Order: sequence, then structure tokens, then C-alpha cells
Amino acid sequence: MTAQRIPVLIAWVSCLLPLVALHVAWLASTWLGLIEACNPYWDGCTSISRAARQEPVIYWFRFTMQPYGWLLAAFWSCCFVWAARVHEAAGIRRWVLLGCGLVGALFYTLYATYLGEEGDLPRLLRRYGINLYFSMTVLAQMLLISIATSAGVLAPWLKRAFVTVLALLLGLGLASLPLQFVVDDRDAWLNALEWVYALLMAACYPLVAIAFSRTGFGLEGRFDDRADMR
Repeated sequence: MTAQRIPVLIAWVSCLLPLVALHVAWLASTWLGLIEACNPYWDGCTSISRAARQEPVIYWFRFTMQPYGWLLAAFWSCCFVWAARVHEAAGIRRWVLLGCGLVGALFYTLYATYLGEEGDLPRLLRRYGINLYFSMTVLAQMLLISIATSAGVLAPWLKRAFVTVLALLLGLGLASLPLQFVVDDRDAWLNALEWVYALLMAACYPLVAIAFSRTGFGLEGRFDDRADMR
């Protein structure tokens, strides 16, 4: 594989790996009778954590998801370099982007490590891990689209796709706050929102992969002047 394709591959794997791992864990837990059979996106019958934290499914989840933190760190490092090349004046936003992305990756690793462990401390670490992963990663994604928009390197349709996904993420995040106080089945609503939120977060990575590809971004130290940036 050439260096030209590595960032694109990292972005695609950053999307596909968690989706495959989580849905395999959910299907395995359902088949083994560890959770009830339903559609978690609609019924909210189980949280992501509950679908993956019981034996033997937890071993699959840890095997696939603990290394995911390193993959995310590589992804955000690529985004940091890409942002510098498309918009040299991004300055502090690039560093905040990298910081948020790496913090999110670190706390996802913390969450994956302690998922399934008993006790108050592991429970606390899981809660902080997943919440900081979600919030820091979405903030990093917002900074990335801000830099790309300022640089003017996104095709109109790609920019609209980015903004739509991020608007949905922000809307769902804000909606989850009042919903837990006004709906009868609070846990089911929050579980369903969690699954949809995770799916939308994953949808950002292919968009970044397309942006990398259309701007000719690779690890060879330059852009391809022939790349179609529109």
C-alpha cells in the first residue's frame, strides 16, 4: 500500500471497526440469550454497554475495541497534518482539534478496558470514559469541519453532509437532556439515542476519508496537484 492511501484507509477503518464490533456483540448477546431480542435503535431495549459486557461476548469486544483507541489516535494525527496542509492559518484550532481527538481516544480506551468489571471505581471510569469520548470526539469533528470550511476545500455536497451529520449529533445530544425528565420510559429512550448517536459519529469518518481522497492527501509530504478538490 502506498503512503497516499494510508490516511484514507485509517478513516474508513475508524468507521467500520466499531460498527462491526458492536453489532457482532449485540447479535451474539441476543443469540446467547444474554439480552432480549429487539431493535436497539428503535426499541431501546439495551444499551451499547449491556450488549457487549457479558461473558463470553466481552472477550470479543475487548479484543476488537481496546486497540481502537490507538487507531483513533492515528486518525486524529492524520487530521492534524491534513488541517495544516489545507489551511496553514488554522493555528490554534489544529492543536485543539488534535487535543480533543486524542483525549477522546484515551477515554474510549479507558471505557473499553473497564467494561464488564465490577465495582464502583470501574463503573465510574466507564461512565467518564464513554461520556468524554463522545463529547471530545464530536468537538474534534466540529473543529475539523470548521477548518475545512475555512480552507474552502470541500465540495458543496460534502460540506452539506458534514454539517447535517454534526447538526444531528448536536441536536440529539441536546435532546437527551430534557427527554430523560419528560418521557415515561427514560432508559429505553436514552439507549436508543445512544445507538443512533454512535452510528452518526461513525458516519463522519467516511466523509473525512472522502475529503482526504479528493484533496490527494497522503503521508508522502505533499498534495497531488492533480487531485479534484471539488
